[in-house]
Amino acid sequence: MKHKYTDDKNPAEAMFTQPFGISWRKALVSLPRLVPDFVLNFTASEGPQPIVFEIPSRGKHLIPVYVWVPPLRKHRHHHIFHSQKNAAGAHLKDALRPIGIDDDHDAKLPVLIDFHGGSFILGSCQEQAPFCARMCRELNCVVISVDYRLGPYAQFPAANLDAEDVVLAVIDPSSRAFKPLREGILWEMLKQGRKPIELDEQKIAFSGFSSGGNIALNLALRIKDDPTAETDWVSPLPWDWPNDIPVLLFYPSLDARLLPHERPRPEGLNPPSGFVERWKIEKELMPTYLPPEKRGHPRASPGLADIRARDGENFGLHPKAKMLLVLPQFDSLNEQSMTWIQKVRDEGRGDDLIVEEVKGVVHGWTQFPDSWISDLERKLKLDAFRRAREFLEDHWHLDSRLAVETEVISHDKDGVRQSSTSIDTAAAAAGSQNLGEA
Repeated sequence: MKHKYTDDKNPAEAMFTQPFGISWRKALVSLPRLVPDFVLNFTASEGPQPIVFEIPSRGKHLIPVYVWVPPLRKHRHHHIFHSQKNAAGAHLKDALRPIGIDDDHDAKLPVLIDFHGGSFILGSCQEQAPFCARMCRELNCVVISVDYRLGPYAQFPAANLDAEDVVLAVIDPSSRAFKPLREGILWEMLKQGRKPIELDEQKIAFSGFSSGGNIALNLALRIKDDPTAETDWVSPLPWDWPNDIPVLLFYPSLDARLLPHERPRPEGLNPPSGFVERWKIEKELMPTYLPPEKRGHPRASPGLADIRARDGENFGLHPKAKMLLVLPQFDSLNEQSMTWIQKVRDEGRGDDLIVEEVKGVVHGWTQFPDSWISDLERKLKLDAFRRAREFLEDHWHLDSRLAVETEVISHDKDGVRQSSTSIDTAAAAAGSQNLGEA
């Protein structure tokens, strides 16, 4: 499959080819990317810390990846040693015993590939560190967060192509990045004096937040007669894939035809404010990645893609895709998600979709630093991450004992109880109203 797409200019060169109004806005939203990675020792202090390196793409550019590998632990039973005491409210640092690789055998680990949000114009893998590190240590899996290309220096479908290249680096020995990915991990293992690890190429999952959810869902779709490609645009995972493909969708962008300020807003969600709205960041920058004439393309708006193909055709949603959709109440993306949920059910895949509706919180709340949100919102965040971990555990068929310590940090003696399809607390609504929309 050959896409009609060429490599982008070097960002340093591209900075001087953009109109001034685009350049200063891009420089502004890029400031957080200047934060050094050592801050992850504070934002994700429980670890593990990521390995950061680059792998080759199908083109000339390199794709930065952040890779989390489970910590080494001698005795696997440690993670359940104080489970009863923990349930009574033991301190987190005393309760948490990270699950890791036993030092007396080689490990073959499942792989979660993760994508940050940011409307395809901002965001970074650093903001994913708390989630990725948690999934890594609690599921004993390798987590790869992809630093895909962004506008205005790249244009659609650059992020999709980078995502596909990383997936192929995991599963396809013929990929240019297959060996470099493993060498990057191996080098760090050797520096730590640890045994090499092996990626389980048959156990793979995707997670994405906001625009990252758009990418994650894309990977499970096969589009027929794609107008941006010389052939059909297929999923990087073969249609006869043997295992379930879990897809974690946190408040995804499914329909790009409307910009954020044009979307209908749910009752109770205040109009956008702050510097993003005041300086028209999204209004000016988002079209530099995705021009208006391409917004309705099923790769740009995966919620518009067919779910079920006609009989005898291998198109639509991958038959092994299993999806968890996390929806905050106060989100301008909520309406399009509800439309897509009904579409999935109408086209016969409702059994493969679990929806978690989270009352009283805003778009992006799971990625906010804990110091920015209320105690109740933190509990809801931890419960959403617990549900994601359970979802992966179920579809990867992992040892159920891996769940013990997350129950501890998701629920204390005063914790909130949620149903399997709804996370709800009235009190959280009041605390969330003071938070702006991401």
